[in-house]
Amino acid sequence: MEEKGDLKKIAFGDMRAFERIFMRYQPKLVTFLAGFLQEEELCRDMAQDIFLDIWEKRHRLAHVESFTAYLFQIGRYQVYNYYDRLIVHEKYALSQILHPAPAETVEESLFLQDLQLQIEIQINQMPVRRQRIFRMSRYEGLSNEEIAGKLNLNKRTVENNLSLALSELRKVLLYLCLFC
Repeated sequence: MEEKGDLKKIAFGDMRAFERIFMRYQPKLVTFLAGFLQEEELCRDMAQDIFLDIWEKRHRLAHVESFTAYLFQIGRYQVYNYYDRLIVHEKYALSQILHPAPAETVEESLFLQDLQLQIEIQINQMPVRRQRIFRMSRYEGLSNEEIAGKLNLNKRTVENNLSLALSELRKVLLYLCLFC
């Protein structure tokens, strides 16, 4: 009952009520997020952002029945958004490597050629199905649905193979970047 009263007070701008809710629920939210992210610092930052967002949209709190459910729902959406942004970033970074802009110097050109060679070696070491799925996705630009249809596979199988391929390439790129 105290929670409901605090939520109504927060909706009207009561900072002390917000502090009470924050102190009560922030550790629970961090623990909840850690179940998805496994990086404590990232979880704390995300929890901070979520509570900031709640404060900025506090007028919505007057109608919230269960703050825990509300908070964890926002947390879930934030995690989904985080992974969506991560996937977009990885696709962009990989596309820059697979289809780089022209090098400005001979040294850059040699580095890019070596990098592309190392990527190709890693791709060739993957299982045949994973190679084919990766090449269809990244070199031919086919969607997961199109690949699944052409190879007569489940879309989830295509997604899993792409995820594994990207994970393997990420490890190689990290190793190469450490020794650049």
